[in-house]
Formats: sequence, structure tokens, C-alpha cells
Amino acid sequence: MNDFRGWWQGLAVRGVLWRRGLDWAIANVPFYFHPFLICFWTIFFFFFAGPARRTVVSNLAVVLPGSWRATDYFRALRTFYNFAWTIAEGTIYKLNKAQFSCELSGANFLNELLAAKGAIILTAHMGSYDLGAALFTEKFQRAIRMIRAPEPDKRSAQHLDLALEQAAAGAVKVDYSTAGASLSFDLLNALRNGEIVSIQGDRVMDNVASSPAKLFGRKVSLPSGPFILSLVAPAPIYPLFVVRLGYRRYQIVVREPIFCVRTNRPREDDLAEAITLWSRVLESVTREYWNQWYAFAPIF
Repeated sequence: MNDFRGWWQGLAVRGVLWRRGLDWAIANVPFYFHPFLICFWTIFFFFFAGPARRTVVSNLAVVLPGSWRATDYFRALRTFYNFAWTIAEGTIYKLNKAQFSCELSGANFLNELLAAKGAIILTAHMGSYDLGAALFTEKFQRAIRMIRAPEPDKRSAQHLDLALEQAAAGAVKVDYSTAGASLSFDLLNALRNGEIVSIQGDRVMDNVASSPAKLFGRKVSLPSGPFILSLVAPAPIYPLFVVRLGYRRYQIVVREPIFCVRTNRPREDDLAEAITLWSRVLESVTREYWNQWYAFAPIF
């Protein structure tokens, strides 16, 4: 019975079996068949991953208001399609070390980030988070400590960790947000030792510290951890996103850094000011790259 339950869970959206199937397909199916497979699995998951589909439709109705419901569904399908290409190309890079072109927007801010003695990369569930980290470490020769939410399926977590290790050749160290206070001290020491820490800042998971904010005029909760780290370390926050432009083409988008500065005001006010700046950046980038915002969990 346990074996059957484990097999069934492996078939779930967050399961490991389809990820292993993707690895097999990339390694054994000729590349010119990949677009057909991606279209098929996009449609499959769009119809059978009901909660994720409804969440994306709901989010897009807020990001791009005033559209017909049918338009939001077509936009959600485009989001699923882009996500399928993103994870497929991440697997291609992991297994084949294929060549990817990488453009840059915000070169001056990126140069500041690379020269910083300790900095926080604040990003979102957008574009290719894992592939972006691998491309970043390869292109700029800087190691990253990546903080991510744990996968509900342990086998999926092991598969993803191994994939990232293979893609980044060990230059990306993964920590999980459930580690609690010990992780906070580790990250604080890492920043003070000149390391780069990468955190996703567009949604709050269980047991993660949060602060109220506004996105697209709606009240939301956003993670406060990156801003507390920035305030205490101290270290600048660089909004950075890796978005897909086309077949094996990506762009690193870096925006103006956010500085959490301690003043005579209550600490909550200092944090709120920085979180507001991040919210504006997140709104701007999400509105431009709405079909690459992979927020499959409720935000609003």
C-alpha cells in the first residue's frame, strides 16, 4: 500500500516521476521533437493541474485587469507554456551543457553587485531561477547561496538539489527556509564574509517571517527576512531576474539596489520603506514579464 501511495505521489505536479521522465526525454529524444513534447505536456498539466491553473488565472486578473475571463485563461496557458520551456531548457543545460546566450539589462548595477563585499539578490518565481543561478555562476565566477522553500516530496527535493549541483558545478549552495534561526545566523555570517545570498521575495510560505505590503493595489504579505538581513549585516539588496527571451536565449535583468538603512524611526518603518521599493520593482517587472511569473500558489 505504501509503495502504491509513493508511486501515485510521484505522478503529482510536485512529484518526481515526471521530472525523471523529462531527464530521460532530453537525453534520448532528438531535439527537433522537443517542441511537440513540450506542447503536449503543457496542455496536459494545464488541464489536470487545476489549482495551479486557477491561481495563475486569478493572479493575471490582478496584474492585467480589465480583461475578459477567456483572455486570462489564454494568458495562463502561455504562462504554463513558458514554464514548460524553462524547465526543459534547464534540464538540457544540466545534462548536455548546451550553449545558451545570455543578455544583460542593468550592467552598471550588475557590476556593483559583483564588486560588493556581501550582497543579497532578491528575485521572484519568474523566468528560470535555477538555470539563472547556474548561468550567473558560470558567467561571472561568483558562488551563490540560494534560499528556497522545501519541496513537499522528498524525492523531488533530492532530484532538484542534484540537478542544481550538476548544472552549477557546485557553485550554488542550497539552504531551505524551514531551517529557522540557525539559517538566519548562517546567512548573516555569509554576508559579512562577502558572499552573495539569493532569496525569492514574491510570496510567503509557512513559518517564514512576513510584512504587509501592496502589489497592484492589493494588500499582500511579502517575506521580511531579506530586508532584516540587509539591515543587520548591513548589505545592499539587488533586485535581479532571469527571463527567457526565446530558444536558449535568456536575459539577466538587474534593477537599482535597495538599501535598508537604520534610522531613528522604529525598525518596522525602516523595513516598510525598503519593502515598498521592492514592491514597486516587482510590480514593474511582473507587468512586463507577466507570462513568466510562475506564481502557482496564491499571492493575493
